[in-house]
Amino acid sequence: MTPSRLNCPCGHSWENPGVDPLPADMREICPVCSPQVDGEAQTKVAAAPSGPASDSQVGFLLGPGKVIADYELLGEVNRGGMGVIYKAKQKGLERIVALKVISPSRLTSREARRRFKQEVVTAALLNHPNIVTVFQTDIDGPIPYLAMEFVTGIDLSKLVKTVGPLSPQDACYYITQAAHGLQHAYEAGLVHRDIKPANLMVTPSPLDAEAAKTGKLPRLKILDMGLARVVSEGDAEPGELTRDGIFLGTPDYVAPEQAEDARSSDIRADIYSLGSSFYYLLTGEIPFPGASVVQKLRRQLTEPPPSARAKRDEVSPALDSVIRRMMARNPLERPQTPAELIRLIEAATLGTPMAPTAPSPMPAFPFLNASPGSSTSHQLSSTSHAPLGASFVRAHDGGIRSVAITPDGKLALTGGLDGTIKVWNAHKLKETRTFEGDIGALEQLTLAPNGKWAASCSTRLTVPEMRVQLWDVASGTEHGRGLKGASDNYRSVAIAPDGKRLAAGNSDRIIWVWSFEFAGMKPMQLKGHTGAVTGVSFARTSDSLLSAAEDGTVRQWDLTTGAEKGSLNASAGPIKCLAFGGKRVAVAGKFLAVRQKTASFTRFDGHDGPVLCVAFSPDGRHLVSGGEDGTVRLWRVEDGAELACFEGHLKDVWSVAFGPDGRVIFSVGEDGTLRRWHPSI
Repeated sequence: MTPSRLNCPCGHSWENPGVDPLPADMREICPVCSPQVDGEAQTKVAAAPSGPASDSQVGFLLGPGKVIADYELLGEVNRGGMGVIYKAKQKGLERIVALKVISPSRLTSREARRRFKQEVVTAALLNHPNIVTVFQTDIDGPIPYLAMEFVTGIDLSKLVKTVGPLSPQDACYYITQAAHGLQHAYEAGLVHRDIKPANLMVTPSPLDAEAAKTGKLPRLKILDMGLARVVSEGDAEPGELTRDGIFLGTPDYVAPEQAEDARSSDIRADIYSLGSSFYYLLTGEIPFPGASVVQKLRRQLTEPPPSARAKRDEVSPALDSVIRRMMARNPLERPQTPAELIRLIEAATLGTPMAPTAPSPMPAFPFLNASPGSSTSHQLSSTSHAPLGASFVRAHDGGIRSVAITPDGKLALTGGLDGTIKVWNAHKLKETRTFEGDIGALEQLTLAPNGKWAASCSTRLTVPEMRVQLWDVASGTEHGRGLKGASDNYRSVAIAPDGKRLAAGNSDRIIWVWSFEFAGMKPMQLKGHTGAVTGVSFARTSDSLLSAAEDGTVRQWDLTTGAEKGSLNASAGPIKCLAFGGKRVAVAGKFLAVRQKTASFTRFDGHDGPVLCVAFSPDGRHLVSGGEDGTVRLWRVEDGAELACFEGHLKDVWSVAFGPDGRVIFSVGEDGTLRRWHPSI
């Protein structure tokens, strides 16, 4: 006997309209899941006074050949709780589109329709290769619909179900593209809220042998960008997870804060969902399985993010850490933007993930980045802004304030906020020793011209501890008890070209200069700055010193008399760093400024935000700088042309240095990494 009441897998219930026999998939006749109309019902709907039809007005046989507005339906593509997606042809333009026929029950109130239309208009403004384009919508007509770009291919959920877990390289390739699309949407103020493998489409399908012959690289596109948020706001009560597991985020991938209140979640919820999808691509499993939504969410809220590496040995510890960070319960512990996530993935894969050389019938795309510990070299043009060959290592437990390279280029010294100074093989980026002693949170270190000893200054809590420390590079031990005298912390330090003098800038606005020629000689004090002295540099001899301070000025001093020879405002705001090369002076502040042959400073534009460090090449022809934007930039000094922009640091870049031949650049920063870059100059 035919039952009088029917139910679909999505949880909807309705009176049986007399359909017999019943289909295997009840969603095909569900009034909510399948808003389709036949001839008679379509006439009734069209004759309705105004507004969209109700689910009860919608029939069951909308299919190929039927026309909605200017769109002729060609066939069904997919269906879900929100409605049915058809492949359709737009008349006049003869354009193939994906037409989503929306269940009228999803738009029951005027406010829900208003928000939906506003969101669609915003989504239609998005223009990015990793986001499906929205063409048109009609929410108030008899049959609500949404016309979008038609994408051929396969979604990542089906891809994994077909071929099994993906290689780490392929997973990184797809997730990075998704992050690029989310960053574009984030900048437009949109949040997806239903990121999952089924909403990430790869086109062309890597399983399509014919498409592979064209040589076209696979591209990932995000489906339904910007639509989930408005539908969830219109349909759910605060704190409600979902009615059918689609609008507020699929339970297998939803962020904890989104499950609690979708309206308060932001782009970090999308990053969580993308991390869950990342885990699925690598393991073929959902992160927190359970027999019910409640079980899944309970595990999510009580268990740490699972490890993909525990399932797959091919997943590196660094990549595994990125995925677990994406899935942190606390949004503050996740990458805060998709752009930051991209940099994390690049760092975890030791370079920028690059597209495969050619598509394959099976998804196995080799990356072109360097292997761990290796380096690559690229030709450098005057307008290149692509990331160039690089190697890096996590060098300190915390930010690294300073890096210095020995004259022979064999060693690199780094000093960090973790209170350590480390020595590295500059080519292999392999640690060789750690200095012994009470170092403190280091501010700056510098090497003597012979490379045999170094000087450093650190932040100290008490006056008796405040000193400049001297170190033997070979043994890593401290010489004596350091150079003292100041009543505040030293901020910068420099050693003279002949190694006979040392200068240190202080927070008390004084420059201290020690001479090693005569034992017991008191240090010279140079006064004139009205702000903390953040940079000191000897000129071409030990008798001439340059200094820069937070007062924005650069001053020159005669060390034979202690007199100030001149002062110049760099017009770059508080100065963070000073560099001298040949006859030129450069300062880092609100921007990069260089004084060449004229009396004034010239501004070098390029960094997005303040510049924190700067250094000249040994021949003085090039300049390297680092900033709060996380980039390292290479400049030609003569005309201020930016030659390259190196991306890879995840946070502020605090110190940069050239190798002795000027062909290698080193950088360190707040992310605790030591990086080596290889431009061709």
